[in-house]
Amino acid sequence: MAQHHPVLIGAPRGLARSGSPWLLQRSDDGFLPATLEDLRSTAGRERLRALRARALDSQGTLKLFQPIQRQFHLALLEAWCDTAGEPRLDPKRVQAAGLVLRRIGTDGRSEGWMKSGGRLHGWLPLARVGGADADPLPAQRSQRGLTGVPDIDRQLAAFTRTQPDSALEEATIPLYLAPPDVCTDAGQTLYYGLVPTVSSEISEADDLLAAAPGTDFGPRSAAFRDHLVLALQGSAMGLPRNGQTITGAWLKDSEQANADAVLTRFVLLLRQLASEFDAFGSAGAPILQALATLQLPLVLQSGEIQPRLVRADQFLQQAHAVVLLQQGGSVEMPAAWPAMETTAAGRLLDAMHAAMQSRFAAVKGKRGRFDEPGARYQLRAFVRLAPEGGCPARIVWGEASEPFVIAAWYEGAGAPPVQIALPDPSDKALLGALKPSVAFVVPPSLQSLLSGSSKKLLDGEGASSKFGLTWICSFNIPIITICAFLVLNLFLGLFNIVFGWMFSMKICLPFPKVPPKT
Repeated sequence: MAQHHPVLIGAPRGLARSGSPWLLQRSDDGFLPATLEDLRSTAGRERLRALRARALDSQGTLKLFQPIQRQFHLALLEAWCDTAGEPRLDPKRVQAAGLVLRRIGTDGRSEGWMKSGGRLHGWLPLARVGGADADPLPAQRSQRGLTGVPDIDRQLAAFTRTQPDSALEEATIPLYLAPPDVCTDAGQTLYYGLVPTVSSEISEADDLLAAAPGTDFGPRSAAFRDHLVLALQGSAMGLPRNGQTITGAWLKDSEQANADAVLTRFVLLLRQLASEFDAFGSAGAPILQALATLQLPLVLQSGEIQPRLVRADQFLQQAHAVVLLQQGGSVEMPAAWPAMETTAAGRLLDAMHAAMQSRFAAVKGKRGRFDEPGARYQLRAFVRLAPEGGCPARIVWGEASEPFVIAAWYEGAGAPPVQIALPDPSDKALLGALKPSVAFVVPPSLQSLLSGSSKKLLDGEGASSKFGLTWICSFNIPIITICAFLVLNLFLGLFNIVFGWMFSMKICLPFPKVPPKT
């Protein structure tokens, strides 16, 4: 059987002697034609060498940017024969060329973005498809290990199809062959591909509630218990205003600067149950069942001898309706919250942790391709060579790029800021020409709230009504922008006292105003 001669892929040899892709960072319009033109000549390749992606994060890791930051990243590759003279590879021998973008897992092993049967499975270990050198396509992987004997190969293929991961396909980024005249002028077989740093793809697998590596956040862990109020830990806890009737005003009382700490802690108890665990919603039955075993003593009234008790789950449901939902009602505050028996406290912790996991899945949803903050990635190129003679098709891999992170969307990338010209508020003639350009449909409840006293609204005492008329209010967008700009500067001054933002995020430079021509 004839043997393939070795083939190598890597950075174009006019740029570097490396088996990994050459990554460019460009912000100019028409960067692709400019890049292809520069590949033709030595001088052009010098310009491309200066445009290599070099930005680093605080840890010294290469950092790529997103299109919203007006930065684009292009991968350049060359394919050549590893024989005497290292001639360029004939493009006709290449069946397909591409890149894989892989994530480095918390254990240091590479993961691929996988799909099968039209479903996205998200990031999975490469071991599930045969390792880092396995072909991304399942049909190509299935050809490995075939004997050439039809009956045996049919049985091997049938067995492969029964394996759960046999249909997994790793996402690939297409590499495009540079135009023939560019390859001729360069004397090389050149490929290019756009590196994605943002994606709308969402894994169908639920995101898991997981702590940072090395941190235990299980139901019995200290980290989970310590974030709970004492009552939910199973411990005894003091209650405010014992024996009094709970009212909706207690919520506002707990938010005052000089609020009673015991009252604030009680409201926090209600908030944790409602917001973190949805204890009073459709999924809260296990939590309430765990709390039902606890009896809270009520304050004895004048002349009473027999102790009065109320179940903790019933009391909390009624208090939640009065305090947080502001529904009114009459609920008596118990004398104290006693400690729970150890087994019952464990059941409560288990129920709350399970509820938090369900709550997390509903709020967090599915995991996107680049949603992991601080995740590190690598690029690796491949060419799939067409069958030749008696030799079957085979895949040739280049080396992985250096690890990189993707900058958050809010980071600056060095590109000039977008300029937005604001109208001059003192120019009456101009302001008269600014007609309404956007309209808001205001429902009666919101309109009645805005029509009331501004002072009461700022004090949190505004009132709204569902009865009345729906209004349509039209505004001019530049005027809205001026208002937003003024409010932004006012709040920046306030927040600068705490965070020291001003000098890093606001840069104002004077420039002479050019008078209009007469």
